[in-house]
Amino acid sequence: MSTMKSIIILFAMLLSFVGNTQQKDVVDFLTGQIDISIDPKAKGVEGKVTYTFKIRKPTKSIFVDAQKMQIKNVVLDGKKSDFKYDDKKIIVSSDFKTDSNHSVVIEYTASPKKAMYFVKDYQDNDQIWTQGQGKYTSNWLPSFDDMNEKVEFDLTTTFTKGYEVIANGKLVNAEHVNDSLQRWKYDMQHPMSSYLLALAIGKYEKVVETSAEGIPLEMYYYPEDKTKFESTYMHSKQMFDFLEKEIGFAYPWQNYKQVPVKDFLYAGMENTGTTIFSDAFVIDETAYVDRNYISVNAHELAHQWFGDLVTATKGTHHWLQEGFATYYALLAEKEIFGKEYFLYKLYESAEQLTELSKTPKATSLLDPKASSLTFYRRGAWAIHALRDLIGDTSFKITIHNFLEKYKFKNASTTDFFNVAEEVTSKDLTAFKQLWFENVKFPSQEALNILTKSEFIKEYLSLAQERTQPMAGKWNALAGALKFPVNDYLGQEAVYQLEGNTSPEAIAIYDQAFETNNILVRQTIANTVSTIPQELKVQYESLLQDASYATIEPALYHLWANFPKSRKEYLDTTKEIIGFNDKNVRILWLVLSLSTKDYRTQEHQQFYNELSGYTSSNYHFSTRENAFTYLESLGAFNDQSLKDLVEGSVHHNWRFRNSCRKILDKLLIDEKYKKKYVVLKNSLPKDQHDFLAKKLTP
Repeated sequence: MSTMKSIIILFAMLLSFVGNTQQKDVVDFLTGQIDISIDPKAKGVEGKVTYTFKIRKPTKSIFVDAQKMQIKNVVLDGKKSDFKYDDKKIIVSSDFKTDSNHSVVIEYTASPKKAMYFVKDYQDNDQIWTQGQGKYTSNWLPSFDDMNEKVEFDLTTTFTKGYEVIANGKLVNAEHVNDSLQRWKYDMQHPMSSYLLALAIGKYEKVVETSAEGIPLEMYYYPEDKTKFESTYMHSKQMFDFLEKEIGFAYPWQNYKQVPVKDFLYAGMENTGTTIFSDAFVIDETAYVDRNYISVNAHELAHQWFGDLVTATKGTHHWLQEGFATYYALLAEKEIFGKEYFLYKLYESAEQLTELSKTPKATSLLDPKASSLTFYRRGAWAIHALRDLIGDTSFKITIHNFLEKYKFKNASTTDFFNVAEEVTSKDLTAFKQLWFENVKFPSQEALNILTKSEFIKEYLSLAQERTQPMAGKWNALAGALKFPVNDYLGQEAVYQLEGNTSPEAIAIYDQAFETNNILVRQTIANTVSTIPQELKVQYESLLQDASYATIEPALYHLWANFPKSRKEYLDTTKEIIGFNDKNVRILWLVLSLSTKDYRTQEHQQFYNELSGYTSSNYHFSTRENAFTYLESLGAFNDQSLKDLVEGSVHHNWRFRNSCRKILDKLLIDEKYKKKYVVLKNSLPKDQHDFLAKKLTP
């Protein structure tokens, strides 16, 4: 037998061994000392990680996950070690004895295609951020894809001076390496799963507050967004103090940091002590009304206990993380927005879950392939129902005991219910079956809990009017809009008008306008597309509301309904930008271009601005808006066509898919297809190759 063939067979045996055995049962990795340098130009990582570990059972090998890296050297217990590597796992062989302690040093370089992202911020500065959950930290660091392996990580990073490097734990040192480089060292005190490792690098400033129990709260922002700090981080300290008290278990980490980043994959991610979130939530006072950071802020904060402190053993128990984070976020929002907000959100979730139960996509809460709606909303509902069943006192003791017992460990649904049954002395088998194991959402039980509230009873009474003919419910709708109007009853009344323009409906719309309730008026803007002359003046007042979500549809509907007043509407809104996706500004540009006698000498300038928003200099949501409108106008230029291809290979999958759909439509048009044949060779390789496949018959 050849030497090469022997090596291949041995490697296959090793892979078979580690693949069929839970490594956590054999070895416990204790600490991870990370020391890396990051090159933004090469989009690469170079450095080493030192792990200490203890052997639980005799074994001939241990492994560390590492995705498509260059492994330069492996040192086991101070001696250079032979290792095997298949682009997925580094396998280190030795005669490991029970209870023996070891260390392994792995030197490597990596060019991560995911989990670490290299972008340019809005000022063309480098920005780098990580996302481990669902992507695997092992793409940029030899680590552990199994979330049951918890390690105390300390991260040292060398990067360009003038930037902020933010990571899990406490910053213990930031020293100059030379004239151009600086080294940041962060220390963690407790173990966590690898997917919760975080690194964010960029141009930031920060404000530091202190919680009631003395925890530093570090809130980062871009220097140019200083005026948006207050509205972005509104109520942050209040929510932190509330959740620590409500959960009844001390915040377990050294500090809490929040960092906005560009083109993030999700709304936010609960990395241990270091939440990274989408800078789409960096908002001004007006945007706060419609699109604030409160819910995401509270959700990621709650994860610091549920997910970070105690982590689910596997996907079956994902509700232990998302259900609890959703529930406690709702409680925090209740503190800010009131009890009716809390109850309405529960009602809304129950309605969505009831509808989901009627579809083939319905699953139990313990199905690892359950939808986000199930894990998040049904999980929250199950927790709320448990609290209703066992009472506040037993519920809070259960939560405390569960966190105490499984802190810095992993837990399952059974583990949680064992604690709950021990605290309550109740057999919760039937409850678990109803709320966790049944595919059908227990709608009636949810309704029974909700209708303990007089507000919900009143809302449901009004909602029942949906099935009644319009002539029979004028009084009910008018009654719902009486001062002081309730947000949810008022919105429901407007929804039920369904754009009706009868004299009775006009009278009720008048009443709705006069409530001056911003949510009621926003509902009018979104539901009344054909504006009767009798409501023209009132409808025009919507352009003055402090709500970008109101102004956008109101501007479009007014422009479409009253052509003679178009110049007036455009002049009124010409300075409004809107959300971070520039929703009002981009609509304004499109309407201006579509108004032939409005500032015609500036139309080219307007078009240049509109098409310019497709550039990667902007947030992907801005680009998506611009692409959508350019498609509707049939007005792509060469640069926006190239930008569309760049978007089609973007790291954010939602944006990428949106771009690909538009690109596919354009390529049906022979005019655009010919343009792309010419433009193809001017594109970077990844974009060139992607487009070439699209153009191949």
